[in-house]
Amino acid sequence: MHRIRRREHLICRWSPGGLEVGIPGRRQWARLSADLTALVEKAGDGIGTDDLAVAFGAEHEPEVRKAVQALLALGVLVPVGDGGRPPLWERWGDVAQRFHVETRDAEYLVDSPERAGTVEEIVAGGGAPGAFKEYPDHPVVPLPRRPLPLNASVEDVFAARRTHRRFTGDPVTLDQFGTLLFHSFAPHRFVHSGPFGVLQCRVSASAGARHEVEAYAVVHNVTGVEPGLYHYSAARHALELLDDDVPRERVAELTHHQEPSYEGAFTLFTTAVANRLAWKYRHPRAYRLWMYDAGHYGQTFALTATALGLGPFQTVAFVDSRVEELLGVDPDEEFAVYLLAAGVPDGSDPLLPSDFAFPPPARPV
Repeated sequence: MHRIRRREHLICRWSPGGLEVGIPGRRQWARLSADLTALVEKAGDGIGTDDLAVAFGAEHEPEVRKAVQALLALGVLVPVGDGGRPPLWERWGDVAQRFHVETRDAEYLVDSPERAGTVEEIVAGGGAPGAFKEYPDHPVVPLPRRPLPLNASVEDVFAARRTHRRFTGDPVTLDQFGTLLFHSFAPHRFVHSGPFGVLQCRVSASAGARHEVEAYAVVHNVTGVEPGLYHYSAARHALELLDDDVPRERVAELTHHQEPSYEGAFTLFTTAVANRLAWKYRHPRAYRLWMYDAGHYGQTFALTATALGLGPFQTVAFVDSRVEELLGVDPDEEFAVYLLAAGVPDGSDPLLPSDFAFPPPARPV
């Protein structure tokens, strides 16, 4: 007699027809009637298949055995001792597996007759989110309009790019800071895309040119900028002051005291304004997009910082909810994504190759 049990975790939802469970490993859902739900509950943490078959009365035994086999095939019931999951999902869990499954094989309307109608429906529905976020009533620090020249070769920048964990404590210049923010987060030009209007062209790739990533800077030691928390206005190429009292210690508390996250000249918290994506891309796969885009922005930041003679650092090890509280954003609409930081690099950093020499800081021409 084999012993079986209900699966330890199942993703469930209510539909008009009743309770549905996500079939593990498949992008499908199965509706459980009250009788099937009772059967799964009866299986509990372990029961013999024969005992389960007769538990609802001898007259129902054939139907129960058939249902047990079906539920085993679906993974709703599993043999005792078998979690029913590949090793990867034992480590990451059922919620992560369900997310992965639901975002696979999305139906893209590329070169499809339905595309024009879908675009028309989205645009006609209105509610398009703004392309830029601004704090118009806050004090503003304008940034230099002319970026510093990036004269280092691509080959040299690629070879020099490292994640830095030690900084000298020297200030970063306003020109360096402005240049880094401009290339990392600001539009370089604009194009007209037809139904979706004017779109931004930034250095970093972004799904549908939605550019949902926003940057908030905690300035520690930048020449010409008072310490504090600022929002970077990509439209104005300026800093908008949100809080003039955010010491390094406060950033440390949010980042599990990772020294390079707050010991450089500044810390950037990036967020995703999710509706910029969700307004256009209305399927679960689109939830992945801000993750990709955050990576694009992070790499642009790191390469630009390196070209400017700065040492970049990046991490996702922070307390999301407390970062969002610091920034004053609604976590249902805008959520913390990535931490980027930089400073003047300490040449004794053990992560650097022994023959590496930092390029001198770029100067205006």
